[in-house]
Amino acid sequence: MRNQNNGEHTSIEEILRNFGRRPYGWYPMAVLTLVSRLFRMGKVELRTAELLDAQSALDHLRNTRQRGSVRVRLQEQFDATKVNALKTFHHDFFDRPNNGTEARSVGQLTSEALDAESRDLTVLLDQAIRYPFLEPLRPIVKQLSSLAENDYTYLLNHLADFQDDLHTAKDDVLSPIKAFMHSPQRIAFDDAIAFLREEEANFAEVPASEVQPLRDLATSVHPYRGNVVPTAKAAVTKLRRLLAELLKSEHDHAIAALNTQRSRLQAVEDFALLDDSGRNQVLAFTLAAREAIKSARFVTGIRDRLQRYITQDYPAQLALASRLATPAPRPPGKPGDKTPPLAQPVR
Repeated sequence: MRNQNNGEHTSIEEILRNFGRRPYGWYPMAVLTLVSRLFRMGKVELRTAELLDAQSALDHLRNTRQRGSVRVRLQEQFDATKVNALKTFHHDFFDRPNNGTEARSVGQLTSEALDAESRDLTVLLDQAIRYPFLEPLRPIVKQLSSLAENDYTYLLNHLADFQDDLHTAKDDVLSPIKAFMHSPQRIAFDDAIAFLREEEANFAEVPASEVQPLRDLATSVHPYRGNVVPTAKAAVTKLRRLLAELLKSEHDHAIAALNTQRSRLQAVEDFALLDDSGRNQVLAFTLAAREAIKSARFVTGIRDRLQRYITQDYPAQLALASRLATPAPRPPGKPGDKTPPLAQPVR
């Protein structure tokens, strides 16, 4: 390709025009077939704004309107050492072999793998709000995406510029995070963090040392390392038992206090004068407090509801009993009205 040596770009359209003239006189299909064979053999590369793979090259060669935009370039020759080095990197970093047979296919497969890895890690990064420890993935994703956008020749010629960094990233960040996110460890992490948030109001009633493993987990930058997750999991088990015992004790105490107040109320003279309907109205306050205490999940909720009953509801019950026990005054009669005689029972 003389034009390539002069720094010029040669398009498919120009090749067709050149070999269609004398002294060649080749048919366009013969020229396209020859170019395609050279492409498949790895002797030339076809590109538009970017390098074309086999399918996109076929689509462009079939479309007469696109042939002018397809540039043909002699395939750069690479030392076998570079090709093998990239294949080795591919196998070590992605844990699967590179099945390319020559420089271009090896480079393209690695480029595609870098792009796929970048997209997979981006999906993980979308969860960074929930899992802040995923943030170290961000610069790695940026590097992988940038490498995938380069021509395959860059990967072959500049492997030494990025392979050590990516191997270190894999060992220190990628592999541990992937293993963590797809293991029971992540489920244990979720359970512990959810428990910490849901029961925060109760933790003031237990020793701070019992809760500390959960707080350590919540602030851990690397929960996928060490034993911070197993320690938090064990703490959750113990705290569930402690809180269950604590809530039962508070429930029992509060119900006993309500029963004492009910007995006091029933001993009041005004309450004794009430019929069943009146007594039910007065005791409705006690029943409401009892139901609220039974359903309360937090110790402070139980104590607050009991205190509100003692300071507000119980005095309201006394006032209601007094009002219901006092006969309603008769409306005043008109001047000259006589008291009507009592009705005689019908015999």
